[in-house]
Amino acid sequence: MTRKALFLFICLSGIFGMAGAQKKAVIKIQHADFYKPEPALKRNKLIGNVKLTQNNMVMSCDSLYQYSDSNYVEAFGHVHAIQNDSLHLWGDYMIYDGNSQLAKVRRHVVMQDPTITLTTDFLDYDAQDRIGYYFNSGMLKDSINTLISDMGYYYTTTHDMFFKDSVKVYTPDYTMHSDTLIYNTDSKIIRITGPTTIYGDNRTLYSENGWYNTLSSHAELYKNNVLTYNEYIAYADTLVVDSLTSTAIMKNNIHMYDTVNNIIVGGHYGEVLKNNDYAFITDRALLTLVGKQDSLFVHGDTLSVSKDSAGNNVMKAYYDTRFFSRDLQGLCDSMVFPVVDSTIHLVGTPIVWASGNQMTATQIEMLMANNVIKEFHLNKKAMIINRIDSTKYNQIKGRDMVGHMQNNELYLVDVNGNGETLYYPDDKGVIIGMNKAISSYIKIYLANRKVKDIVFLQKPEGNLNPLFLVNPEEMRLRDFQWHIEKQPQTKEEIFLK
Repeated sequence: MTRKALFLFICLSGIFGMAGAQKKAVIKIQHADFYKPEPALKRNKLIGNVKLTQNNMVMSCDSLYQYSDSNYVEAFGHVHAIQNDSLHLWGDYMIYDGNSQLAKVRRHVVMQDPTITLTTDFLDYDAQDRIGYYFNSGMLKDSINTLISDMGYYYTTTHDMFFKDSVKVYTPDYTMHSDTLIYNTDSKIIRITGPTTIYGDNRTLYSENGWYNTLSSHAELYKNNVLTYNEYIAYADTLVVDSLTSTAIMKNNIHMYDTVNNIIVGGHYGEVLKNNDYAFITDRALLTLVGKQDSLFVHGDTLSVSKDSAGNNVMKAYYDTRFFSRDLQGLCDSMVFPVVDSTIHLVGTPIVWASGNQMTATQIEMLMANNVIKEFHLNKKAMIINRIDSTKYNQIKGRDMVGHMQNNELYLVDVNGNGETLYYPDDKGVIIGMNKAISSYIKIYLANRKVKDIVFLQKPEGNLNPLFLVNPEEMRLRDFQWHIEKQPQTKEEIFLK
């Protein structure tokens, strides 16, 4: 074809295109090296350095079919479309409808604007609304992140990318697997709108609603949130994670599980700080030591976990601490539980009730195995009281005491120093008097929550008096205090102040 004939063809194709487009913007052929009409197929074939335009779109390719009765083209080889000098679209093959301004690009497709590069093999692009859509796997890259999914929509005017099905996100700090999410290529914020798992160093986050700022490494999650870190699993209605400050904030319906030590911590507000070296929970805070037959429930204004000098976890409950299980209840100002040695330290006027006995001391230690109490150590001003009736109490007093537990029952008490006893021996269920004795070291054996036998390791001083000879003021050892009104009777009562 001569240049004159080619110029005439281009003009005529524009006129025919305008008629077929019903006043829609026509596709204008700007150049082609060769032209071949194919009237039987109602199309024209253009070959070599083909260039065409429509509105703000400029397109080029190796060859082209231009259909004479419609505003429609098929482009082959090195297809390249440019919109507004900013958005570029490449591929091996493209169908473009000038009326709908919809481009269907196939094979080795690349979409690029100043902020992102999108690659796929199947892309539809709506040039009028400036929306790109792929449906057979695609990958988006920007200066920071890489996102992959089976389906995706890119809204070029708002810079929002909607990803659906088998979504994978690679950020400098995390890897995400998701069902559905939205990514803004300007703000670098990911909005989670479906089941999503975020993988980081030694931790995993799961959520179904929230957002994550990939620039600041700040995430806020609002639905079905789960945080997994080493042996810990945490749930909360709201989870806020800031990787730059190594802080996680949990709000409402918090449940944290230590799967190694069988410990559960709950509450309504909590924080994990300093690379997991310190954490606390407050607002109806509850610590549960899970046992095989029974669990111990502990409440304090605040529950915390920190590290000791050897890097081991130390748990604390402080300010008006109370605890309850079926066989053990108590209260104190604060409780300290170094997990590594399974010893619970009670400080601040501690009182413990076990097997019908009230135990008090300046400090009490409870030695545990598998979350079951094995021993009580009552240090300084130790005293154990067992109520018989409204006026009679078995009483043991000493400098220090060790109470031994078996099958959740107190069966032996060792009194070490300054031992005093006041108890009511019985003969076949009949109390025969009141026995009061003093000895530095004493062993008291109990059965069925009653004193069964007392062994004085040093010669005692004391006597047994019939009840009718006992004065009421003699029925109490010095410092006797009975605190039954403070004893939690149910799990819920540990929250009462």
